[in-house]
Amino acid sequence: MRDIAPVFVVGMPRSGTTLLAGLLNAHSALAIGPETDYFNLVWKPLERQGGLCHWPEIAEVLAKWFQKPTLRRIKLPEEAFLRYFYQIFREGDLTHRLILSTVLRYYAATQHKPYWGEKTPNHFMYVPAIKRTFPEAFVISIVRDPRDVHLSLTQVPWNRGNAVNHALQWREYQLIATHYQTLYGDRFFQVQFEELIQAPHAVLRAITERLGLAYEPQMLTRYQAADLFDPRQEPWKRRATMPIDPFNRDKWRHALSPEEMYIFLCICGESLNALGYETTSHTRLKPLTALKGIDVRSLAWWLRALWRIRHHRDPWVAHPLTSATDNHCMP
Repeated sequence: MRDIAPVFVVGMPRSGTTLLAGLLNAHSALAIGPETDYFNLVWKPLERQGGLCHWPEIAEVLAKWFQKPTLRRIKLPEEAFLRYFYQIFREGDLTHRLILSTVLRYYAATQHKPYWGEKTPNHFMYVPAIKRTFPEAFVISIVRDPRDVHLSLTQVPWNRGNAVNHALQWREYQLIATHYQTLYGDRFFQVQFEELIQAPHAVLRAITERLGLAYEPQMLTRYQAADLFDPRQEPWKRRATMPIDPFNRDKWRHALSPEEMYIFLCICGESLNALGYETTSHTRLKPLTALKGIDVRSLAWWLRALWRIRHHRDPWVAHPLTSATDNHCMP
């Protein structure tokens, strides 16, 4: 199979990444499988150890990665893959590019499709690593009104933090996205969730043309049959396989308190305006509203991550953002 430009779908959790991935996966030529979390579970721990230098560590990390519930849905021939990767390692040619592309090409082949993509929301923070590993890749970041993101996050069991946390995280995502666009040009672009649900044909046509694929109107019906997640383990994703609801927006108008609305206006106002979201508010912030339920560790991490990215450093390891190497062993 010829090498192609892969597609990575990223974004803040609860922004519509599963819906977008399902719609793209419904294309007859593009397979976007269950979340791999590769750059968090494989790339990061191995790069922190110096790279793909020692087979025992590589085998341990890969074996653990293969047990990820979403990855097990691909039904990989794990032992055969480990033997293959070991052979490539002995030849001195093992790279992150080869590992991930081998796995996802295998998945695409099981779906009888020639092209592959990947969707893991938190890969947003690994875009520099993705672009070093796959310089030709397209990265699509989906963005949603942060007030609706906040409401959705409050409904999931793994959420941490309050409106201040979510507002700051969303703002940092937008600042980082602007930085990524400067670094990677038209190979990194954003899609607004609200535009996707209100004009899905137009948005999908624009995306597929940008990716070099022919637009297929059937994508808007095929996506409901996608098998990208286990609804028993991730029930909060069920809506992503239901008919698209163009009114699934602006819930914050009736569900947020005036104080929470003001928090988002103060923290996200500039980015809200830039994206065309409403920014009116008629209250003032009460300090206790901002402090109740705040996650201080999350705030500290986001400040550190943003500083590193703005200074052309990777947020995870000591690599410059503009490095295009995928060396198997770092000095």
